[in-house]
Formats: sequence, C-alpha cells, structure tokens
Amino acid sequence: MVLVVVVACGCGSSSSRPATGTTASAQQAFNGPVPSGGNGVSEPQLLRLGHSRAPVPILMYHVIAPAPPDAKYAGLWVAPAALKAQVAALAKAGFNAVTLDAVLDGWGGKDTLPPHPIVLSFDDGYLSQGKEASTILHAYGWPGVLNLALHNLDTPGGLTTSRVKTMISYGWEVDAHSLTHPDLTTLDAAALRREVAGSRTAIHQRFGVPVNAFCYPAGRYNATVAAAVQAAGYRAATTELPGAARPGADPYALPRIRVDRGDSTAAVVAKVRAAVGSGR
Repeated sequence: MVLVVVVACGCGSSSSRPATGTTASAQQAFNGPVPSGGNGVSEPQLLRLGHSRAPVPILMYHVIAPAPPDAKYAGLWVAPAALKAQVAALAKAGFNAVTLDAVLDGWGGKDTLPPHPIVLSFDDGYLSQGKEASTILHAYGWPGVLNLALHNLDTPGGLTTSRVKTMISYGWEVDAHSLTHPDLTTLDAAALRREVAGSRTAIHQRFGVPVNAFCYPAGRYNATVAAAVQAAGYRAATTELPGAARPGADPYALPRIRVDRGDSTAAVVAKVRAAVGSGR
C-alpha cells in the first residue's frame, strides 16, 4: 500500500505582531567561587539560574520521511536518517532536549533547566513523527513537543491516538495547533475561540495532558489571535519567526528555528549556535 501524506502548512511567517521586549540573557559561565548576592542567593542557586535564564532554541520539524517526487512542500520533509544525525550532533555538542513546559518553568524559577537546553517541536501530527521521530529521540532519552492539529488525528497519514499516548509515555509534551489548521487571522470571534480554546479542551480530554502552549497554524497570527490564545489559558505560543526563544520576551510570540529537507547536519548545529549566541 502506498501512503500519501498531504502537508497542509504555510511556508512562511506572516504576523502583524512581532515579538517585542526581547531580553538577551545568555548563559553565564562561572569559573570559580561565586559569593552570595545581596538577595542571599547562594552559589548553587546562581549556577542554576544561569541555565534557567538562558535563551532556548526551539527547532521546528514537520514530516519525518523521505520526500516523494511529487511532494507539494518538499522542504518540509526531513528523512529519518537526517533527523538521527542531527540529534546525535546536537547531543555531542552538549545540547539537552527539554519540553516547552520545562523551559517556561525554568524561566519562571519553578524548576531548573539543564545546560544548553533545546526544544524539538513537530508540527501538525504526522504518523512519521510517532514512528520515526519519537523512536530516534527516545534512544537519547530526549522528549519532543508535538503541536497537534486535531483534524490529523486517526486519519490516513496522521498520528493515531495510541501512538500519541506512547509519545506521552516517552516524555513528550502535546500542545495545540488548532482543530483544522486554518488561517486564524481570517476567523470571526466565535470561530477563533473554537479553534484555539476548543483544541486545548479536546486534547486535554482525550489524553489528560495540560496543553499549555499553542502553535499558530502556518505561523499566521496577529494581536487578536494572540489575545485569544492568552484568554484560552495557554502559557505561551510558538511562531515561525526565526531565532531562539528568550526569557523576558513576549511568551505568545516565541521564535523557532526551522529545519528543512536540504539542511545538512552541520547547518542545523550552526543555526542553533548562531541563534543562542553562546559560542557552543
């Protein structure tokens, strides 16, 4: 049987609400005893805060499979071997995968992030993400972030409910990517609320997970859409704007680093290093 996957995703970012208030808080290096500050923070606490206030690259993937000759958006297809090599190279470079919830908790002082945290996010909910990506990441003990568009669940070429549950058992975070992947900037208030709040409710009811972040379909959003995301109770939202996510910036306009079919392993590592600006 030949399986054809149709990729419904925008190939560019469009937003009238760019991230603002960015604070470049790069990871600190401590080369000796660090005394307590005036606020009584100890050396171990300062070390933890150094990691937990660092910029975090969020990688953006789509289909994890070789692109067929007639693929409409061939650039969105990354072969499993390429993903495996990228994960191996990032791990060798010292990066540690975490969930977006962990990043938000670290930035908020609720938890501690590992050195050089990185998030690997996968949009839409393709079957290959459960068959290939979760297996590759699981071999390293790494979680991923699934941005699930509900209309892809339990459909040909889409993730099955059972596979999503397996991914959750591997430590994956499941976030919302709307119900039907529309251009949210074109919807009336009721339809916008249904797509944004409704997808969070549906995922939570089906999988029992918190669903704390939203991913804008095709990267399209504006102030009205961002306000709807915040009103629905999400902690953050991810975009297709390039760059690393940084503490102190707008949490509803977090940038990501897109990984395309033609990107070499070295190019992906270089993108990440350039985005965080840490010299890793």
